Amino acid sequence: MVLMKALNRIIHPQKGWGLIAMTSLMIQGCGQWEHGVPEMNEQERQTVEAYIKTQEPVCIGRFQVAMPQQFKRRYSTLTVNDAQISAKHTTQQMFLRFIRERREELASTETYRQKDRPYLKNLYHVDSDTVVFDHNEDDFTPDSSRILEGYRLVNTTMFKVKLKAIDIDDDRYQDQRKFRKTNKADRLKQVEHLLRNLSPRKPHEIPDTPGLCFDGGFLAGGAEEPIPGAALSFREETVAMTFVDRHYRDVYVHFNANSTIKTEDTLLDRMGRAESIMQAKGDDHFAVLRKGKLELQGIEQAEEWLGTVTTDEDVRGNHFIIEANSQRGSAREPRISVTFMNGEYSLVEDDHPPLNQASLTDAEAAGLWDAITRSFRARDNAF
Repeated sequence: MVLMKALNRIIHPQKGWGLIAMTSLMIQGCGQWEHGVPEMNEQERQTVEAYIKTQEPVCIGRFQVAMPQQFKRRYSTLTVNDAQISAKHTTQQMFLRFIRERREELASTETYRQKDRPYLKNLYHVDSDTVVFDHNEDDFTPDSSRILEGYRLVNTTMFKVKLKAIDIDDDRYQDQRKFRKTNKADRLKQVEHLLRNLSPRKPHEIPDTPGLCFDGGFLAGGAEEPIPGAALSFREETVAMTFVDRHYRDVYVHFNANSTIKTEDTLLDRMGRAESIMQAKGDDHFAVLRKGKLELQGIEQAEEWLGTVTTDEDVRGNHFIIEANSQRGSAREPRISVTFMNGEYSLVEDDHPPLNQASLTDAEAAGLWDAITRSFRARDNAF
């Protein structure tokens, strides 16, 4: 488990790698760890082909990939210029009841200080199917820190947009106006704009217009289209999805596209350091199966690394990763990360049995990885 945590700190640059990197630079070479991907036998080939036969297109942000039906989406998140966006299936009756109960809940919430009351400051009825709650960030923080919590019903889908805001219009915050200002009106514009541009989307529907896909919905808008009321004139977009094998729960794929991350080095630069660390720590299961640059349609600067490791379940398993656009970092060219694990449960799998061995062999894992990742591409007209 310690080895996997160390490996993740180097692979993902936003998490930092300070002392670990200093240690790794003292260790030279690990070519003996490169084993290559084993050839599949007939049984392994049948296993991979069974996955491939059921692949269907899935939209992830401004990209798409062909996922086998055996994989179930277990996690999805979308953040655009600090606004958290989600969708939920419902009915109009359930929507109206939810809004009523949410209003009662917020209105009855107590605050730690009397002067920060009421907890619910306002309720904006934008139209008959769109409302925005303006309430304190929490029950302890001063009420200058707000949450704008917007909901919109479209057919049988309820969309939610949640965004932080600042309101220091009250006289008791006069001293704070020297170093910050109220932005609630602008953030309200942002929430309303995002709600207006959301529409329902079926699981395997691939839109042909600019915008971002997430679980159950689609946010229309070009990658360079500004968002009214947002703090920045350019877009910051982060979308992530995790797919878990329905039969083998220790096999999962995680996709992440993040326009806010830009690094000076690349995946292969970092993995060179990671290999040295794994060698130094003596992981008996560590080996490099394959690494190098690769071509993905409509995506530049893509690299991959495939290895075997001792997983957090303390078994020999696989850790594969693709990283693209790491040195670019923009809404048009976001940093892309695709991670595949075999022999380790994902964070979304709360209740799971002990694992004695990884479900797939090295050859099966690499074959499945190739079938999925080589289909990953920028969606037509997505940007």
